[in-house]
Parts: sequence; structure tokens; C-alpha cells
Amino acid sequence: MNPARGWASPQRHRPVRRPQLAQLLSLLCVAAALGLAGCGSTRSASISTSTPPSTPPEMATPTPTADPTDAAILNAYDQAMAAYIAAAAIPNPQYPGILEWYTGLALTVTQGRLGALQQFDWAEVGTYTPYAVITSLDGSTATVEDCGWDTTYIVDKGTSTPVSPQPWGGSTAAGWDSTTNTMVLQSGTWWLTNKVVETTPCTPASPSA
Repeated sequence: MNPARGWASPQRHRPVRRPQLAQLLSLLCVAAALGLAGCGSTRSASISTSTPPSTPPEMATPTPTADPTDAAILNAYDQAMAAYIAAAAIPNPQYPGILEWYTGLALTVTQGRLGALQQFDWAEVGTYTPYAVITSLDGSTATVEDCGWDTTYIVDKGTSTPVSPQPWGGSTAAGWDSTTNTMVLQSGTWWLTNKVVETTPCTPASPSA
């Protein structure tokens, strides 16, 4: 062995020095336990040579908190639309949801339409999916423009037979409905008070466009 590496030559090896060598090995094991190498291991500890990422990991962007007033307005509008679909399928002008979410002119017109359906023994079937946006908010009054996907049509009640021609200029074909709606705040609740059907075509997120 090469003496330069700290090993004594065989000619100078003396058994009495073995306890010192054992102590040295014990100290090395303790050091190994605190470091990277394992005591008694035949494999040297490896040091990672992987290249760290050039850019830090992306942090998740917090979702913006919706304005509570906007959320309340849009929720009230959605509830009003859902209430009409449910009431028209029966039909029932006194349906609880109508009295809960409609007021003023909108309540009068909606109950009149439901009353006509009831009188002629008709029902309105299908679905309506609103895509509403608030275009103005002034205190207790808000304007909501909607470009909703409408699959509703009128049938003879208890059947799936469409009424022909469809009342009020309607159609059995599905399509986009563009409306401008006025919401008012009364006693802490937003109500639908007016609805104007626009004649211009629309696509979602761009009502009346």
C-alpha cells in the first residue's frame, strides 16, 4: 500500500495498535452518521449533480373574489329565470318563485302570460340558460343584459304536441334570446322589475351585439 495515503507498511505493522484503529473506525462511523456516508456501507455517498430548475415553480394565482353585490344581482336574475321555467311548465301564475323574484311591471306581465297559458290549457316546456352580465349599477337599480340560450316552446298541456302557430310570435326552434333587464333592491333583496326583449341578435358575453 502507498504510505502516502496514511497506511503503514506491512513490516511496521504492530498488533498493539489495533485498538487505536478500532477507535478511529468508530469515530469515522459517528461522523458518517452525521454526514452523508453510512457506517459499514460498501458504497460511497453520492452527491446529487442534477441541475436546479432555471426558473422557480409557478405559484397558483388566487381566484379573484366576486363582488358580493354583483353576485347577489346575478343570482336574483338567475332565480327569476328558473322560477318562470318552473311556473310555465305547470302553469301557475301564483308559483312561489314568481312572487319571490318578480316585482312591478315584470310581475304583472309574467303573471299575465302564465294566466294565459293556464286559460288555454297550454304549458311551456324546454330550458333556458342565462348568460347575464351587469352593464350598470346605480345604487338600488341595476341593468342586466342577457343573451340566453332558449329551447322553450308551448305545447298542449299534458302532451308534447307544439301549439301551432306558436303564441306571441314564438318558435319551436332553439336560439339565443337578447333581453335588457332592470333589477331593483327592495328590503335587502334584488328583484326583476322590467324585461325588454331586444330585436337584435346576440352571442353570449356580448348581449344585444
